[in-house]
Amino acid sequence: MAKTKAKYRFRLFLWINQFFVLLLLLTYIAPYIPPQLLWPFSIFGLAYPILLLVNILFIIVWLLLLNKNILYSLLAILIGLGTLNKHFRLKNPDKEQTEQEIKVLTFNVKNLSNNNEKYADINIRSSILNYLDDQDAQIICLQEFQTYPSKGINTVKEFQERLGFPYFAESRYVLQSRFKFVDLMLLYSKFPIIRQIELRHQDKSYALIADILYNSDTIRVFNIHLESNHFGKNEYEIFSTPESTTVEQPSAQVLPLLSKIAKYSKIRNIQVDKISEIIKNTPYPYLICGDFNDTPATYSYQKLAKNTKDTFIEKGKGYGNTYNGKLPAMRIDYILSDTCFKVNQFEIGKIKLSDHFPIFSTLALPAKK
Repeated sequence: MAKTKAKYRFRLFLWINQFFVLLLLLTYIAPYIPPQLLWPFSIFGLAYPILLLVNILFIIVWLLLLNKNILYSLLAILIGLGTLNKHFRLKNPDKEQTEQEIKVLTFNVKNLSNNNEKYADINIRSSILNYLDDQDAQIICLQEFQTYPSKGINTVKEFQERLGFPYFAESRYVLQSRFKFVDLMLLYSKFPIIRQIELRHQDKSYALIADILYNSDTIRVFNIHLESNHFGKNEYEIFSTPESTTVEQPSAQVLPLLSKIAKYSKIRNIQVDKISEIIKNTPYPYLICGDFNDTPATYSYQKLAKNTKDTFIEKGKGYGNTYNGKLPAMRIDYILSDTCFKVNQFEIGKIKLSDHFPIFSTLALPAKK
């Protein structure tokens, strides 16, 4: 009887392992399935870091048991080495330096307050400003920037003057707001901005595009902020205290979360397709910076990163986590470059002033022949 129970537990454990292997394999398909066609694949893409960790734990258990079933999870991970390399880099190539470099930084600054209740937090705003000043970047892309005209606070001008940027472009997320503050996407540049384009979906801005004169060339910079999943307090509780939410009220907690993923992944699909169309017809070398709200195992990343250099893959090291919020660690902020750029450096700034970490890269654009 005891042997039968032990055999049953062994088989159950193996079946659970095989189930998670299947889920991991589905994440490798997710980037090629548009959410508008089959939105559930968006979940697999977002869940890749968790599914990877679970399969690593299975490998450890089978290794301790010296059991050949270790091959299930091991082979599944090896099959997806390409996906793993987009999340984690073991080797950090030496930083390079060339005479003509552009340092580009992108940062979702979360209202300059790091929360949704206390606006105009001067301490956090000053800390962000100090950090940006220390980085001395030539191009800065900011998302969820906030200014407070009703309080007589012009943070756009404050940052411009302190950082010494002669040029900037801005895009209001919503043209008419009922609040006392204004939410912006912002792009600062040390080089002249000769053209500005805004992309909107349902009257909300999701991309600020600037054509910038650089030496004898023009480069196009995309500052993008794709639609978020708009998780509320109840949805975040699923990740922070899963034992008290998903068990007691699974339908009340999980179904709204799935509904939001379905709705907003489809919107990101539309936004990404529009950006990709513009990229395809862009006559200039380009940079894509910003908050994608999607991991590298998703349709959004696959579509935008096509025919580009991912600066993290080129020069990053370790796990590329850029998220500092209540969800599990994940890589959702990016700097992608046209293939004509040479990537010299990439870093993630581990400062806790927002629910995102800033990232920056130095790049070189070869002179025209």
